[in-house]
Amino acid sequence: MSENGAGPLAGLLVVDMASMMAAPGVAMMLADFGATVLKVERPDGGDVSRSAPMRAGSTSVWWRLLGRNKEAVTLNLKDKRAQEILRRILSDADVLIENNRPGKLEAMGLAPAALHADNPGLIILRVTGWGQTGPYADRATFGTQIEAMSGFAYANGHPDGPPTLPSFALADGCTGYLGAFAVMAALWAREHDPEHRGQVIDLSIFEALFGMLGPQASAFDKLDLVYERQGSRAPLSAPRNVYRARDGRYVAVSTSGGAHIAHRTFAAMGRGDLIAHPHFATLEARLAHIDEVDATMQEWIGRHDADDIVRALSEAGASVAPIYSIADVFRDPHFQARELIVAAPSADIGPVKMQNVVPKLSRTPGAVRWSGRPLGADNEHWLIERLGLSREEVDALRRDGAI
Repeated sequence: MSENGAGPLAGLLVVDMASMMAAPGVAMMLADFGATVLKVERPDGGDVSRSAPMRAGSTSVWWRLLGRNKEAVTLNLKDKRAQEILRRILSDADVLIENNRPGKLEAMGLAPAALHADNPGLIILRVTGWGQTGPYADRATFGTQIEAMSGFAYANGHPDGPPTLPSFALADGCTGYLGAFAVMAALWAREHDPEHRGQVIDLSIFEALFGMLGPQASAFDKLDLVYERQGSRAPLSAPRNVYRARDGRYVAVSTSGGAHIAHRTFAAMGRGDLIAHPHFATLEARLAHIDEVDATMQEWIGRHDADDIVRALSEAGASVAPIYSIADVFRDPHFQARELIVAAPSADIGPVKMQNVVPKLSRTPGAVRWSGRPLGADNEHWLIERLGLSREEVDALRRDGAI
């Protein structure tokens, strides 16, 4: 946190009425840097991330992470009273984050035009699978379908294997980072607008992942090139692969960045003769003889233990790293020194370790203050203390299932 104990986004009010991972990830990042993020959930179970697999105590570790630093209230937005409460909150908010299907926000009486009539400066981030427009806009989708159709899965995997989906929420993660950037860009525009106007951000998970795929579109346009599956190889670097060491561990080697990196690698292997070899001297030659290059690398690496390989190549200024599991990450001294893992307090199971806030700002860093809170934990604070409802009104709302 900054010198005064607040993050750089202190004073910003963000309403997170989204679920799952992509859009709530945006809100998490804003909360990490000090924004007040109010998580609005259904009373009957809340965000689906609460009940996802990998539970620790009463909720999933997904919720412990995605719900961190957020305040939690419940509103049944099928109830007109709950809709009115949300509109009152949004009238003073800076940002609304939602990920309903196109048209659903409007059906709840929360159309952007109506919200902007109450609060012209509101930034509304709308996250969907395919965007608010286009022939696929109404399709139900998850990150899996995005990873399939974006081109990612087609180019991922081994040449003799099928297209391969990631085993983690890759598309959602890309969307989270891009969404946080988009919100900050919109806030900057509002700050410099004479009328202090907000706007609507149409962010699709598809476009977020597609934008991460490098120059594939340009390569297809100008070179008629379609990226095919190459395993752990790369089209612009050789050698670049994963190799098995003598002790059974794996190491990743890359010679991107110029011929001198490849030459350092060969010299560290005791194979300085390869620097002038016609099959190894240039990147073009190595790519043309990639099977021979990889076989040479594997032969040397297979005769040494992983730690010795990492030490020898690193000392030579070559690029190498061991393949880590999360258990290895927890033990690694560099990650410890960088405070990559932090313990977040919880109300029921004690500290929960998770990824720390990044990036690191020198004067106003972010911080993890708590993990995901219990469902509706802040109802009374917001409804009674912040909005001025009476205890009797809150009790009636709860009795009627509106909160």
